[in-house]
Amino acid sequence: MDDLVKEVIPLLQYLIPGFLTAWIFYSLTAFRRPDTFGQIVQALIFTFVIHSAVVLIKTGLFWLGENWLAIGGWGLKVEAFWSFVVSLTLGLLACYLANNDKLHFWLRDKHITVQTSYPTEWFSAFANHKRFVVLHFVDERRLYGWPLEWPSEPKQGQFVIQEPSWLDSTGKELPLAAELLVVDASNVLWVEFTPKTW
Repeated sequence: MDDLVKEVIPLLQYLIPGFLTAWIFYSLTAFRRPDTFGQIVQALIFTFVIHSAVVLIKTGLFWLGENWLAIGGWGLKVEAFWSFVVSLTLGLLACYLANNDKLHFWLRDKHITVQTSYPTEWFSAFANHKRFVVLHFVDERRLYGWPLEWPSEPKQGQFVIQEPSWLDSTGKELPLAAELLVVDASNVLWVEFTPKTW
């Protein structure tokens, strides 16, 4: 048992930067966490990228030390520090790219992909089309307002609608006294995006 612990602990220490990056990514984006196997695979991929970057940093710092100014030696603590810095930076960069669609926009422009960086088409519609919406409920009522927040999936989560109004059968607004209204997504049949923007 002790031999197993001695083998597992260094492996976990090696993988922690990748798990940290994956944790940052899933904490700051609307993507669903994959199953345990998927999380381990992603952590392995992030770990490979992180340790490759640390090797490049080490090489660059040794070159600077030989040609310009040597600050100190390279040890386990320095390597752990740079692993932490790279994993934090990589996690935040991945979040930035996933939350603004800039990388996928560039790739779509080059005809490399037709995908967006968002987790679902549902989420992409709300992120790319900032405008008033009409929520069509399963009981045929309609709610008009500005979506401050929306669920990342069509059937789970809640909408937070600002300046909500019910729409009657003629389309006339019947304003509610509330500033915000939280609506369960399971009650919404479909969403209509209006031409009116904020």
